[in-house]
Amino acid sequence: MRKLLMFFSYVLFFSCGRSTDSSSVNILENLTYSVDTVVVDVGEEIFMPGAYYRFELSEDGNQVFTYFEPELEVHEIDLNTLKLVKRHKFEKDGPNMIPMYINYMQNLNESELFFANSIQAGIFKKTGEKVKSVSLKPEDYTGLDPDFPFNLGNAILICPDQKTALTLPNQGLGVADGLAILNLEEMTGKFLKLPALEMTKNFRVLFKQGNGAVSTGENQGLKWINGQFIVDSGATSDIYIYDQAGDSLRLVTFPHKLVPKAKTGEFPSEVDSNERRREITDEIAKQISFSQFYWNENHQIYYRMGEMNRILNEEAKKYTADIYLFTYDKDFILTGETEIEGMDFLPLNGFAKDNKLYMQWVVDENPAFIVYSFNF
Repeated sequence: MRKLLMFFSYVLFFSCGRSTDSSSVNILENLTYSVDTVVVDVGEEIFMPGAYYRFELSEDGNQVFTYFEPELEVHEIDLNTLKLVKRHKFEKDGPNMIPMYINYMQNLNESELFFANSIQAGIFKKTGEKVKSVSLKPEDYTGLDPDFPFNLGNAILICPDQKTALTLPNQGLGVADGLAILNLEEMTGKFLKLPALEMTKNFRVLFKQGNGAVSTGENQGLKWINGQFIVDSGATSDIYIYDQAGDSLRLVTFPHKLVPKAKTGEFPSEVDSNERRREITDEIAKQISFSQFYWNENHQIYYRMGEMNRILNEEAKKYTADIYLFTYDKDFILTGETEIEGMDFLPLNGFAKDNKLYMQWVVDENPAFIVYSFNF
């Protein structure tokens, strides 16, 4: 693989500013953005560049850690030099075995990572040693019903102090049924309903065939951002915020005007063919869908994105949509919303740093990022 660092960009400047209410302040009214493609220098290393999964920033935001499943490694990339600086190796068996086929990875601190799949979870040093296992068995937590029917391994995250874990328990391929809060020191747990997000299940469709099944549509998500947990859903702008210090959960709603606040209507929850599943999923996707939240430390604001009118462009053989950007102050007050002219798909599989959104990409035989820089 080429050792020379490649950096090239197609910088496109777009002006965006569809204000939703002329009487209110919209900090995105004069939004511009640029798009760059940057390629990571991996030296002489040879591996599948598209196999990166999950991205976690370091505490100072200068490095990103990403899981490389084929070799059970976590690759550390310096975002300032765009170089692969370290390959953290983990074991597939023995006392330091990490969960296989991980669904979740979290950077806890300078020396430790959290890994989890649907049945196993644990904290590991970046040098490969297991620090501790985290039980995903409901019966191990006093306070949860002995007949607790849900899977604790769905969307699990842990507090950096390693005292509390949160999950969005579900059944099978279904959406989350609530929020489980696990005290890892006292081994106690509680299960809270999330009524504002229960409508998410109305926008997901299942197809079963033989012993297999496919479920597509909207889902709920859990994210540790700026010292707190945020529970969101693609189907609604409403979110819940869990404050660990006060052990409190609160609902936050937003007065969006440019887009609907949530999806509406009725859709079948299960269909008898894969073609019908795709049709229903496409109908669901035409309505508004909200992304996760991102935190901008420099500007002390949150932002998230949204898409609407997602359709298949037969000629281009790809899906296109209207894309939106929303901003919120540190107290989650809506401060701006605009349609992003010139962008026709929602960036996924990446991470955010300051005003930049990084999306995973591949250039030739090299891992790369498409970087969206927002200026307002």
